[in-house]
Amino acid sequence: MAALDAEPRVGLFGGTFDPVHQGHIELALHVLARCRLSSLLFIPALLPPHKQQPMASFAHRAAMIEAALADCRETGGRIRCSRIEARLPAPSYTSNTVRALMREEEDCRYSLIIGADSLLDLPHWHRIGPLLALVDLIVVKRGTVDTAAVDRALAALEPAFVHDAGQKRWHGRDRQTAIYLDDIDLPVSSSAIREELAQGRAPASLPPPVLAHIRQHRLYGWKESL
Repeated sequence: MAALDAEPRVGLFGGTFDPVHQGHIELALHVLARCRLSSLLFIPALLPPHKQQPMASFAHRAAMIEAALADCRETGGRIRCSRIEARLPAPSYTSNTVRALMREEEDCRYSLIIGADSLLDLPHWHRIGPLLALVDLIVVKRGTVDTAAVDRALAALEPAFVHDAGQKRWHGRDRQTAIYLDDIDLPVSSSAIREELAQGRAPASLPPPVLAHIRQHRLYGWKESL
């Protein structure tokens, strides 16, 4: 990323988090340190426009994130959960969320954290042009998408991002930056975790407070008798 500016730099990590797991937490900690962010927000989606609807309610998903973060001393209070999408119209478009955050904290500079696979789909996002004018991008390795594909995708955006030779860093037209992190993978889908829970098994990748919440509220088909 570019050198730190005067304004706080906040990472935005959106998703369904259905449920949040240790891979999400480890990624957030890595990005916070690697990109020298002031803070990072988990932003659970109320109603994602292009994905299957979450199994757990928004309230439960947010509560599980908050429980996992409260149990993680490494965050130092710099990673939080934002429930802002509960106050916004559905479906949960990222452009609307970012604008709402900027109205509440206008002196921050925001960095959108996305997987390399989502980068390839970025031109199809709602109001992507105005969104790219508001945020930096932190692109995280995902699947088989490599640096060359990331470079092509960033160059094809409007406005385009120009690659710094020899760097995994790009610059947009109006101060925006993009960085590609290939030293950690964006966690896979939570679907395998949900399958384990439905079978009465406790997935090793769930933080203990998250599993406790699931058991207490019988989420994802959990049954103690299984």
